[in-house]
Amino acid sequence: MRRVVGYICIFLGALVLMVGVLAKPVLYHNLAKVPLDQKTTLISVGEHMSALEASSAGVRVMTDATLQNTKTVVGIPGKAKGKNAFWQYLVASKEVGGKDLSYGQEGVSFDRVTGEATNCCGDYISTGSLDQPSAIQKNFTHKGLFFKFPFDTQKTTYQWWDGDLGRTQPMRFLRTQEIQGVQTYVFQQKSGPETYGTQAGVPGELFNTKNPVNADEVYENTRTLYVEPNTGVIIKGVEQQNKRLEAPGFAAVPITQGTIGYTDATIRKNVADLGSKGTLLGFINGPLTLIGVLLGLILIGAGAFLTMKGSRQSTVETAEPASVNLVKQP
Repeated sequence: MRRVVGYICIFLGALVLMVGVLAKPVLYHNLAKVPLDQKTTLISVGEHMSALEASSAGVRVMTDATLQNTKTVVGIPGKAKGKNAFWQYLVASKEVGGKDLSYGQEGVSFDRVTGEATNCCGDYISTGSLDQPSAIQKNFTHKGLFFKFPFDTQKTTYQWWDGDLGRTQPMRFLRTQEIQGVQTYVFQQKSGPETYGTQAGVPGELFNTKNPVNADEVYENTRTLYVEPNTGVIIKGVEQQNKRLEAPGFAAVPITQGTIGYTDATIRKNVADLGSKGTLLGFINGPLTLIGVLLGLILIGAGAFLTMKGSRQSTVETAEPASVNLVKQP
């Protein structure tokens, strides 16, 4: 019986040892990839914001408004190539209970592990408006990180894409913080103030004057992201935006000003979807190798001991009857 138990221990030990040895190069390697058919909706809301609204009646500045951004991410497997994914990014902004303010879309190809833009699969960016949402610029070049951080995110500085500036900006690690039971890395990107465009003939009433005004478009933003480090996915995002029109001799006119961030419902969903996966990936990429190797060796050693002891005991039991017979001989 001991020999049977020993063989079972050896078999289980070899299996556990194999799992430990293959944890990082095989299990983690296969799991730490973004899906090709991703489908995600992220909703951000900002209260007491100011924004510029254009309509057929003219242009006006909204103040103390509640704005909502809805970001929809859809993976397109048919455009993916090799180790890259291709995701479509749609952004719609509106006043809660009011009119739509803006719409944009981008197609971004990126490495499924590192999250870095690769521009392999026909990236594009929206050039349209609410009236012409389908107008795009093809063969657009993205750089840096766009949707997420790398798997196994580190406490360092990354280059994150800023769509308003059309280039990457440093995203610096600040601290760790727990969000609804999930440990996150907090990163922050500060951009501007920087002139990123000009508008000629802006309606004078925006600047309290009768004549049209030529103004600079000035961009300033502080973007704070709370990242689950094992998956590199953003659990929570907040932006302090200050986009405005500036002209010499006039007070600045807000394009978008205020703080906007993920809703509580969006954060809860992200935690529910990513919390367990992050824990699993962290375990596979961390202690599983050591646990598998040690436990596997212990089981193999115990199995070998039981097998050898069982073999010796069988030898002794076989020898005992012969000794008895020898004693009984006259």
